[in-house]
Amino acid sequence: MRIRWIPALVSVAVSALLLFGGWYTYDQFAVKGPLEKAISNLPNVVDSTSSLENGTANVSLTLAEGADLRTVYDQLTTDGSSVLKGRDLKLDVTGSVSSDELDKLWSTVLFDVAQAMETKTYSQIPAALDELAAANAGLTVNTEMDDTNVYITLTKGEAVKYIILPRTPATMGVWE
Repeated sequence: MRIRWIPALVSVAVSALLLFGGWYTYDQFAVKGPLEKAISNLPNVVDSTSSLENGTANVSLTLAEGADLRTVYDQLTTDGSSVLKGRDLKLDVTGSVSSDELDKLWSTVLFDVAQAMETKTYSQIPAALDELAAANAGLTVNTEMDDTNVYITLTKGEAVKYIILPRTPATMGVWE
């Protein structure tokens, strides 16, 4: 039996084209397209990039001044739910103007915030940040919380720093 090389190579090429072309089409239209559409509908988003890797949706957003971080996160998880189901959302948010001063201020209060997160005494977070705002003229602080995250916004002048801290729910006494 003699192998006919041209028909064999053509069938391998057509099979590879159908396999990878189908995967690429699915990836573009059923996964990345809906995620990009959900991101484009977000309020106050200046710039964005996204990627899907190994069960994680990585989204980087640059927000305009006055953006509400919790609203942006909630709308992204709601509008992108068809793409995000079964995937972890890793959201990296920056302001349109960043500042080394805000980074330094955040690092001064980071220990108190980390302690409050670790001990699940979330009410200490606004108190620590309000104390920081009182000690630094022109600094405004906004803190919000939902079932999954604590959202912190530091603003000084034009500069804005957004922080999302994942919140783990309290476990019942028997399972601790």
